Amino acid sequence: MEKSVDSTHPDFWTSRYAAGKMPWDFAGVPAALKSFLARSSASGKVLIPGCGSGYEVQAFHEAGYDVTAIDFSPAAVDQAKKVLGVLAERVILGDFFTQNFGQGRFDLIYERTFLCSMPPCRWPDYANRMADLLSPAGRLIGVFLYGQQSESPPYPITDKQVDQLFQRCFRLVRSELVTDSLPLFRGMERWQEWLKIDQA
Repeated sequence: MEKSVDSTHPDFWTSRYAAGKMPWDFAGVPAALKSFLARSSASGKVLIPGCGSGYEVQAFHEAGYDVTAIDFSPAAVDQAKKVLGVLAERVILGDFFTQNFGQGRFDLIYERTFLCSMPPCRWPDYANRMADLLSPAGRLIGVFLYGQQSESPPYPITDKQVDQLFQRCFRLVRSELVTDSLPLFRGMERWQEWLKIDQA
């Protein structure tokens, strides 16, 4: 498969940033995340994988979190650094699946358009990696894209698939429809909070 049509390769995303074709770019912070931060008194370390333009980095930082954001597309990282200014150092260029973060170091991991950017064959790796990177009782939170199977990104997930994916390591503690989705995702997004559970 050519790199330019393989969403698991940085070139796929870099070419889209270069062409200005970013229909997933929210250009701000979703209302559901603002609500979460307003009602959450906890702080700690948060990871934003596949951060894209990185708008949420500042929101977490201002709420008192120690934020790390990562993307494997150089163009995405450059864009995020421009958006974030003095917080640019919070963004690193790297592969979420291989970057050495240190096991169990994050209290929160924030999801938005990351899971749906990769084909379903990578989803088990995603779930396992999330569980490895979260501290005990850590949470995977964010916006998940639901819908029928697609042969190209974005790749929505079904209720059955998400249950199978997360049942070993996570328990769903909150789920609500997103009200401010972009046209591309309208009616398909849910804000969800998944609590890491003890596997013993």
